[in-house]
Amino acid sequence: MKLNFTRVCCPSNFSTFIKPSLCTNLHRPLCSSSLSSSHTSLKPQIPLFLRPPMHSATVSDLQKWHDWAKCLASSVGTTFLDSDNGPDSSLLCRELKWLVEDTIEDHSVLSQMSIENGKRSVRLRAGVEDLYNMWKQRIEERKPFQYIVGCEHWRDLVLSVQEGVLIPRPETELIVDLVADVVSENEDLREGLWADLGTGSGALAVGIGRILGSRGMVIATDLNPIALSVAAFNLQRI
Repeated sequence: MKLNFTRVCCPSNFSTFIKPSLCTNLHRPLCSSSLSSSHTSLKPQIPLFLRPPMHSATVSDLQKWHDWAKCLASSVGTTFLDSDNGPDSSLLCRELKWLVEDTIEDHSVLSQMSIENGKRSVRLRAGVEDLYNMWKQRIEERKPFQYIVGCEHWRDLVLSVQEGVLIPRPETELIVDLVADVVSENEDLREGLWADLGTGSGALAVGIGRILGSRGMVIATDLNPIALSVAAFNLQRI
């Protein structure tokens, strides 16, 4: 049986391919610029920091939400940490700061939130009601923060992630470092064919591809159509 591969074009200097599921859609290739019809309904979640600032709120309403969210985070203490090595209040407060930074278009507002300018309108990438729901999901449902904001910082990249796709862990960066060491010892390997089996967000495929440069090729595969969609999105952005 002939497998149908489609190149994912991206501005970097390496060749990366994504192969559809081995079980389904074998002859329906995934394209970078426009997903094939079988994947158009699986559009990846756009990370919060990339969304247009289509919402607005007053500084007063934003401050009210922030005070509530900080109070909720502080109430956790070390409960999660003691029960299952989850985040403590200190980490949750840092995450709250990151959430605010991703949400607000004009970061100068951050230094003015406690000043008497409550009626000033602020442009946001998510509505205040959405922010309440996001933080409830983080604290009450223990939803991972990366799924809340839709991205993960990995190496020098910011990768899109969402539920259904594993969050790249820092330990996986060691695999890219290992490839870099191997290739530096044997330059012929730069021209080889590398495979990322179960690519997920595409983190390893992108990381290894950047090591190989224009001479190498990486094939990224996954059985999960959500993962294929997210990986393609990440490849387009890098």
